[in-house]
Amino acid sequence: MAINIKCPKCGSTKVQLSNESNKHGCLYMVLFGIYYFCWIMIKWIIGLMILMCYDWWMAIIHTATGKGHVWQFKRWFSNRRKIYYCHDCGHNFRA
Repeated sequence: MAINIKCPKCGSTKVQLSNESNKHGCLYMVLFGIYYFCWIMIKWIIGLMILMCYDWWMAIIHTATGKGHVWQFKRWFSNRRKIYYCHDCGHNFRA
């Protein structure tokens, strides 16, 4: 089941999803390495808390009611941003 995304600028439905990964270079790691490492540790702690406090319980509830469950902690750990590109006007936007 696809979601029809519309361009906010022209209203066209001819949009394409582009996944962009966030990567840093060597200079970034030399200058901000310790801060980046601390951020990764904090991100893992928050992600595991989402998994334990929300996702497992909602998966149990959804399984008991016969529904499917979308795991939210996967979105926290993925290092990708969803950016859409409109083929009519060339506008880039996030949705």
